[in-house]
Amino acid sequence: MATDSFATEAIYTPQRIPQYRDNPLIEALPPAQDDDELLESLFCVPEFSAEQRTWSKSERLQMISQLSSFMVPMDRHLRLAQSLDTLMRQGYVGRAPRTAESQRVFTNLYHLQKAGKSFQSSAAHLTAQLSGALIGIPGMGKSTTIRRLLNRIPEVIYHPRLQLYQIPYLHIETPYDGSSVKGLAESIFRKVDMLLPDARYGEQYSNARSGAETLMNHAARILHMHAVGLLVVDEIQNLENSPKNRQSLMTLLVSASNELGVPILFVGTNKAQHLLSLDFRQARRSIGSASTYWDTLRKGTDEAPDEWEDFLSVLWRFQWVKNPAPLTPHMSDLMYHHSQGVVDIAIKLLAVAQARAIHDGSETLDGPLIDRVAKQELAIAMPMIDAIRRDDVHALLACKDIAPIGLDSIVADVGAKFSGRRIRGATINGSNPLFAPTVTQALTTVGFDVPEAQALADKVSDSTSVLDGVKKALVHATSGKKPTKAKGKDVAEPTSYPPGDYRNALNPAVAGQSVFERLQTLHMVANVEAVLGD
Repeated sequence: MATDSFATEAIYTPQRIPQYRDNPLIEALPPAQDDDELLESLFCVPEFSAEQRTWSKSERLQMISQLSSFMVPMDRHLRLAQSLDTLMRQGYVGRAPRTAESQRVFTNLYHLQKAGKSFQSSAAHLTAQLSGALIGIPGMGKSTTIRRLLNRIPEVIYHPRLQLYQIPYLHIETPYDGSSVKGLAESIFRKVDMLLPDARYGEQYSNARSGAETLMNHAARILHMHAVGLLVVDEIQNLENSPKNRQSLMTLLVSASNELGVPILFVGTNKAQHLLSLDFRQARRSIGSASTYWDTLRKGTDEAPDEWEDFLSVLWRFQWVKNPAPLTPHMSDLMYHHSQGVVDIAIKLLAVAQARAIHDGSETLDGPLIDRVAKQELAIAMPMIDAIRRDDVHALLACKDIAPIGLDSIVADVGAKFSGRRIRGATINGSNPLFAPTVTQALTTVGFDVPEAQALADKVSDSTSVLDGVKKALVHATSGKKPTKAKGKDVAEPTSYPPGDYRNALNPAVAGQSVFERLQTLHMVANVEAVLGD
């Protein structure tokens, strides 16, 4: 039963675990899910049938875009779910509202504020037993998984008897340029104001005259007053970009966790490992017991498949090209070579390869296509993939994180490239005033001089498209007459010409080829479609 549009009224479930009994903050949480329920809630694939492969190009491209939310849950996801649930419930132990312990926290906050001190001044020893960390390679779905796991819990729970709005979790992100203590406090104000529209804590507490310690004490009071069960600090590696205060901010967060009893989950890329161990003498103490590292998917063998084979066997089924390709060991190895088991890259590689196959009319997947997509459409991620492939830790740390480019954006870019070729190459026929200049430009790019290119363009004015005209022009250019013999003299007809001479195409090495095809074989003709698409 909802009391406000933004809150769910608490429904209390008696707890069997002794530590959790008679604590309304824990009793109001949804029951922990078992493994089967977790797998079902995390499993996310598009609705698919083979009949969809007969749909229009536009419809199939839209289906491909749905792979952006693709997820196959694995053991790592189950372990994370268990850790989050345990962190949140353990954090509420001893924090029941209107108890002596809860009042003690308010009293301590008041004394700190009156003394103008922050948490790091009051905490001599950092243990952070309630803190955890999820660190790993970018593109492995860390933040996505956390959001999906937390989405089953109401963002705000209202307790009528206690007149309390409980916020079970608060998910904030570290700004790209790092963050100051003041910036962290303001992020908390903004997030709570989003959840509680009438609160207006940012308006109440944020002003230019307030110091960092004052703002953070206000933020801590809000966290305690609204019984925040878990503080998720995402993109923690961004602290590396902060010119100052990164150590003080980390210390502050852990100190606040100790003082308030609010568990903190740090989430970030492999770069965050350095931060977590740098700011505290022992990484174990700094990130607590609920910590894990998400590496790339493990690759097995045909006899003993592992995470990669399980993942790809599901992903590979979602092909909307008219002629789906079977998943062979070669294709599995090729996909792994270009993604190195990074989930986000593997999904985009398969999706964009399909988009290209649909646009260019080939309507199937093969090795050369996968190679081209990896090197062209996903080039921005390749330095990191190469560093992972070489197991080069230093190069990996030097790489920028994989850019968060959406799948829709990449597919649209592929479509734009092919659309541009159609506009310039397919819709301009011989009667169009742009036909001769466009063909001339293409021929000069191939290597003809301007007068010759113009003359050839005039000869092929009956062409149906620019591409058709360029092909005809090349045939015209290489269909000259054979050398004639001078009277009274026997002139030997050459059987071959110097390398680079177009006349080599008139002496075919393979029967059944056209002159144009022989020019392509001899690498004497540029990729005309690429020229027209530039």
